[in-house]
Amino acid sequence: MQFSVILPIYNVEKYLAECIESVLSQSFKDYELILVDDGSKDSSGRICDEYAQKDSRIKVLHKENGGLSDARNYGTERASGDYIVYIDSDDYVVSTEFLSDLSMKIEDTHSDVVLYKYSKFFDDTKALADCTFSLSFAEKINDPDELLYELVKHDAYYGMAWVKAFRRELVEKNDIKFQKGLLGEDMDWYFDIVLCAKTYSAIDRSYIAYRQRSGSITSSHRLKNLTDFIDILEKWSDKIENADISEKKRAALMGALAKYYSNLLITYTRLKDSSKKNYKKQIKELSHLLNHGISSRPMQMKKVYRLAGFRGVVAMLKIYDKIK
Repeated sequence: MQFSVILPIYNVEKYLAECIESVLSQSFKDYELILVDDGSKDSSGRICDEYAQKDSRIKVLHKENGGLSDARNYGTERASGDYIVYIDSDDYVVSTEFLSDLSMKIEDTHSDVVLYKYSKFFDDTKALADCTFSLSFAEKINDPDELLYELVKHDAYYGMAWVKAFRRELVEKNDIKFQKGLLGEDMDWYFDIVLCAKTYSAIDRSYIAYRQRSGSITSSHRLKNLTDFIDILEKWSDKIENADISEKKRAALMGALAKYYSNLLITYTRLKDSSKKNYKKQIKELSHLLNHGISSRPMQMKKVYRLAGFRGVVAMLKIYDKIK
């Protein structure tokens, strides 16, 4: 079994070597490392080429800038491994046993998707925080639909592409791609993965150091965050309700949408752009998703929404932000 480890790269010269070295230090050696230079303007492309000269497992792909989704798709189309692992190039792997552990889990379970955890690395203080959720319960569940349901219920369902390994054949057969230009592309992509996957397993261990940088896209709130979020929820609420899946799986995925809707309300509350009011009607029309909540946040939001409506929820979130 071989892994394809794919790094989408754009102007990360400060962090790139640490990320690449963390992959090259793996005790498991049967992998290809695909470095997708997405039109970097700094020295990232040169760093990639220098590493490729040192190790034959490294494949460098230089392309015009197309964004994160395009870079991931580009690398995936050229991958040859049995399983694919994405790592963002400003993050790094914290354990030399990462790929070895994945290999053993896959040999034991033959899963389409293997989930694992991450820890936040704060760039300013160099502190690595403990993971905030557990997957210990998931390691003991064999039924895939039950596993998904419990992940959502325990608030451990995460859409990020870089906290899971997945069978490459799954993507090829179902033509699953990241949508270019979409903020929240991982969330959208993972619903496609989950709908098509038959088996899942989990490892209750953190392997990725998720770098926290001030001013990054993920730490800001822009109007496009809001509008893309709305589009994803509208798209998937319809698709999941009409999908040919078990009721347990449907309940799990609708529960995930309920949690994401709660996050949408938070995004709306924190967004400073006054034009956000133009999307209030669409957001209200999605409030039915709270009825499907099985984790704590949407269940709490549902209670407030029932008592005080949309305005009450927004007011409550504003108060919470002030006192936390």
